[in-house]
Amino acid sequence: MLSILITHYNRPEALKKCINTLRDFNFNINYEIVVSDDGSNIENIEKLKDFQIDTLVTTKVNQGLAANINKGLKACIGANILYVQEDFLIDSKFNEVFLEGLVLLEKGILDMVRYRANYVFSKLIKCSDNIFRIPKFSFSNFNINTFQYSDHPFLTTKTFYETYGYYLENTSVGYGETEFAIRIMKSTAKIGITKINYFHAIDVESTLGQGLYINKSKIRKKIKRFSRALRQHFEWVLYNPNKRKLYTYKNRRLLDNATKGNL
Repeated sequence: MLSILITHYNRPEALKKCINTLRDFNFNINYEIVVSDDGSNIENIEKLKDFQIDTLVTTKVNQGLAANINKGLKACIGANILYVQEDFLIDSKFNEVFLEGLVLLEKGILDMVRYRANYVFSKLIKCSDNIFRIPKFSFSNFNINTFQYSDHPFLTTKTFYETYGYYLENTSVGYGETEFAIRIMKSTAKIGITKINYFHAIDVESTLGQGLYINKSKIRKKIKRFSRALRQHFEWVLYNPNKRKLYTYKNRRLLDNATKGNL
């Protein structure tokens, strides 16, 4: 059985579109839709009751994306999990790669298959017609070696988290995602990816960030990317799976909570 896990926070209209496209897709296997809500307001929670959701898990207060994914994962009953955030829509061509991904997971060739990325890995290892494994380290991928994991849509197994750990909670989004990405890079987990995106953002991509990059020189952008890569490789070398600590990143969520506690 397949569990489709969708994380949600105060975006019911986007969630409805996401669910409808998933329901319209023919997975050819039994599946459930699990929605994990991160403390949305009462009005939006009421709207969710009319959606085609099999299991809805909620919390009274916003706890952050990591805690939201964790509680959703624990509510899934399927052996395989397709994770999607509420602001993504499935592409009609997804059937090209869905069964490929299931087979690769079942054979143990891969532990996770990613279906979207905002960057391109220069070095990949072919696993099937449309899915490729990301090498643990490659100089060709130097700037994005540590980006093997992303919270963009992916397919994995429920046992993945029992083996490699759940997400670190009580963290800001940037800290938590970076920590888990470095954790996965440090592990033996085999991560696959497709060369084209099979999920698309509901909202039009903001041009604000793009404009900021356009105004910067190419040299400055290259220096920034290389500096970030050096920083993350430094974290990778020092990373201790038991301590789960980053040395050059600040957990804004903990800092904000500490500030509130001092008021």
